[in-house]
Amino acid sequence: MQISTITRCHIRSNSFPVSRPANIYFHPLIVCTMTLFLQVCAPAVRSYAQTEQGSMQQGTLRGQITSPAGQPLPGMTVRLDQTTYGSVTDAQGYYQLANVPTGTYTLAVSGVGYQVARHEVVVISRRTTELSLQLSNHTGQLSAVTISTAQRASFTNVNKIAVPVRDLPLTTSAVSARTIEQRGIDDLGEAMKNTTGVRANNTYGGFQHFTVRGFSNFVLLVDGVRDERHNISTSAPSTNLANIERIEVLKGPASVLFGHSALGGIINLVRKRPTKEQKADFSASYGSFNTRRMRVGAGGALSKTLSYRVDVGLSETEGYRQSGVNTNNIYLALEYAPTVRDNFYFTVGANKDRYDTDTGIPMLEGGKVAPGMNVNTRYNDPADFLKNTRYDFQLRYTHQFNNALTLSDQLSYSDDNIDYFSTEELSFNAAMDSLTRTSPLYFNHLTKPLQNQLELTYTAHTGKIEHKLLVGYALSILDRKTYNGNIFGPALNATVAVQQPVLNQGNLDYYRTQYRATDETVHGIYVQEWLNFSEKLKALVGVRYDIFRGTYYTDKVDREAHVTERGAKTNIPAAALTYRGGLVYQPTERWSVYGSYATYFKPSRRVAPNGETFDPEDGYQAEVGSRLESGNRWLITASMYYMRKNNQVEGLPGGVYRRIGSAESKGYEVEAQGSPLAGLDLNAGYTYTAAVYRPFTGGHVNAVAGNTVVLAPKHMANLWANYQLQRCVLRGFSFGMGINYMSDTYANSANTYVLPAYTVLDAALGYQIGHVGLRLNVNNLANERYFSNVIITNQFYPGATRNYLVTLKYSL
Repeated sequence: MQISTITRCHIRSNSFPVSRPANIYFHPLIVCTMTLFLQVCAPAVRSYAQTEQGSMQQGTLRGQITSPAGQPLPGMTVRLDQTTYGSVTDAQGYYQLANVPTGTYTLAVSGVGYQVARHEVVVISRRTTELSLQLSNHTGQLSAVTISTAQRASFTNVNKIAVPVRDLPLTTSAVSARTIEQRGIDDLGEAMKNTTGVRANNTYGGFQHFTVRGFSNFVLLVDGVRDERHNISTSAPSTNLANIERIEVLKGPASVLFGHSALGGIINLVRKRPTKEQKADFSASYGSFNTRRMRVGAGGALSKTLSYRVDVGLSETEGYRQSGVNTNNIYLALEYAPTVRDNFYFTVGANKDRYDTDTGIPMLEGGKVAPGMNVNTRYNDPADFLKNTRYDFQLRYTHQFNNALTLSDQLSYSDDNIDYFSTEELSFNAAMDSLTRTSPLYFNHLTKPLQNQLELTYTAHTGKIEHKLLVGYALSILDRKTYNGNIFGPALNATVAVQQPVLNQGNLDYYRTQYRATDETVHGIYVQEWLNFSEKLKALVGVRYDIFRGTYYTDKVDREAHVTERGAKTNIPAAALTYRGGLVYQPTERWSVYGSYATYFKPSRRVAPNGETFDPEDGYQAEVGSRLESGNRWLITASMYYMRKNNQVEGLPGGVYRRIGSAESKGYEVEAQGSPLAGLDLNAGYTYTAAVYRPFTGGHVNAVAGNTVVLAPKHMANLWANYQLQRCVLRGFSFGMGINYMSDTYANSANTYVLPAYTVLDAALGYQIGHVGLRLNVNNLANERYFSNVIITNQFYPGATRNYLVTLKYSL
């Protein structure tokens, strides 16, 4: 079929009825492309769905075979049943089967000391399917599965034991590198749009924090190591995602394995790992708001025992409302395996980022825009800034004594510098035609945590019961100083017009006057055991004891930051026992039903101006859920939960704290992920959350009792679907569509300000030919006007208008 010129594209309404909102404009080129697809490819797509296994196109299957303790197994025989395709794993347990006809197969793995293990796998035309298995030397069952094509992972960093998620009473979710690439995502907050139960909040231009199942208590991990900044200040900057392989989310209390403060759950950033085969990729992007990005990554083997991975990411944008962002990071990972029983894994990362701060738009009560205000205008002083420079180091050593016993130790250190200077509040004058910049703030956070996790895992059998025991000791030593200062200059508390404002009102500067020191030591001892009673019944139990010691004081300094006066020290000790228990029942191999109960605690670090301290927060979650999967192709999870948080304290402007008592959250989630058919990637979910403040016990009255918790919407829904054509003349083309819905969200505990509900549509078109890929992303396709976040009760952040991003990528 040749097409020399296309002048018009007609769609007959009696053949293809089209309904769309009036405010969505479809470019003629898009309409023509859709018409061409329907005429040329629709018959092939229908044929492919009916005869999926009939194609003789070829693909590649590869992965790693490991022991129950996660160690590579060399010399394992890997084959596809009822075919001639087979291989033997190398010294690091890797295998590869190339030029395999597309279709569904059963992969069989066997070797000395292990019974034959089998798992269904789908080979897709012109794509590489990664399937990594961990074997059991007693039952021959799979202990963990990692499948990139289904956008799911084994959650080894979340589980800490070699057990597949389907055998655990946990609710988990994941965002793959594939989804990140398809959506053109560059930051963590945007990535969380693809996860049920998680609301991303970006404030002051670059600070990110998250509400998980209605509560803001979560723990951010990087390769399983705590990022303590979010637990001290609630939020922190996060650099671009150039080195991220996937993002894992564990819902609900996770204190047993990961320590204090994890009520809503954990978010774990899993960075790219070294590979034995040589890989390299390069991408460049350009888009709206003068957005420019570049990514470079490479990995492979340096020797038989040493492999590497390196990634560099550069991103810069002038930003919607001139809220610019510049992020730059570099990452190196080295894996050294001198013997089959020993493994050293070392990573180092560095980023240097800058953000133009954004104070938002002051709103009228009820969340209404003031007359004459243009929401596209940013009112911050041009001198305002947020800078983040960070270095982090991790070293993990693993030794496998035998097939049943493994020792691991993970040592980490980071040096983080957050430098911030910005106006934080905008106040209307009486005529509401100008704004006064009030509450300017300067601070400099210097955070240096040293952490170590020592763990011993042991697999044993008592009769027919299989045990996987994890015993660990965690040590965290935190050194943090926060400098504050006086702000001066003719632009202090300047007034700017609402319409056509002159943003530069003169010089504004600061000098340091004091710092607040935070010295903390946490010891945690924990035990977790997974029990396999039968093919249908499993259990998970765990307990942890934490000893927290915090010392806080404020020293005055001169302009050169030399201490001039020592402040009194406040000691806040705390200790807590947390635990988890749950059961999994599996009527069939691919369907599981589970229930769990878990607790958490969060030490209070707050010291009021009068020296008052507060009791630690504590709470719990009860949950029931179900998981249904189809081999490595798709996964559906559903869960219902009830969560309680006690001893809450709310921070108010001016360093004032107010007790707001307990809160509860109850709701349910449904999520579907995977590849229902070749070429289709699907990620969809719905969350219902009812999070409210509870009355005080005793005679005191809680003024906000019964109100909805701040930033806890009742309804959230997300969808991302991307389909790449497989068997027609337009093979290599792909198109995607995304929808994100957020219901009304209250901005303050009194529920007097509300972020109105909104729905945002995204779309994408792509083309892949050989090693080269070209992709166009259009976000907020309908140009919806909405408000995404809020600070100080009434200062709302407008969401970006319609914008595009074009990306060119080359991969080896």
